[in-house]
Amino acid sequence: MHKFNPEHARNLMSPRRLEHEQPDTIVKAAGVAENMAVVDVGCGIGFYTFPLSAIVGKRGVVYAVDLSDDMLSLLKKEMEDRNVSNVKPILSQETKIPLGDKTADVVINVNMLHEAEDRDAFIKELKRLMKDNGRLLIIDHKKEPTPAGPPLEERISYDEAFGLLKKYFDIVVKGPSGDHQYGIIAMK
Repeated sequence: MHKFNPEHARNLMSPRRLEHEQPDTIVKAAGVAENMAVVDVGCGIGFYTFPLSAIVGKRGVVYAVDLSDDMLSLLKKEMEDRNVSNVKPILSQETKIPLGDKTADVVINVNMLHEAEDRDAFIKELKRLMKDNGRLLIIDHKKEPTPAGPPLEERISYDEAFGLLKKYFDIVVKGPSGDHQYGIIAMK
């Protein structure tokens, strides 16, 4: 199973990535707004976290969740450099995120679904975090050759991901994403 190597963390914030993936536009299109509580699962060093922080504003909060203490250390350094105070870094396990039920207006998970060892348990955990009427945005690499991303054989297709979400949510629709990805929104 492919897991992102923290040694390549700086690649996550590259200007090249911004050419094909605009996180601020994507999360706004997914319904993120001022004063919301958002959980960014698999936050890495903050490619989506910081745009989320700016959108939710001072009265909102972004819970930046990651499995890697190394990634969270880099995120915290970047938070200090940017003087960001509405982001709460959280070290987590894949299917046991240490946040209460119905914490989030929106949960986002970018380029990580293919890494989940137990996808059903992972989706159930993300759903647990969502408030009633909350949204889940899943973005992952298309299952086709792209300039970057995990090995093709380890990717999960749009149809597979859509089917997985349909098992747990009544409303599942196509969502925003970057050029080399697909996006799916599920609503609780």
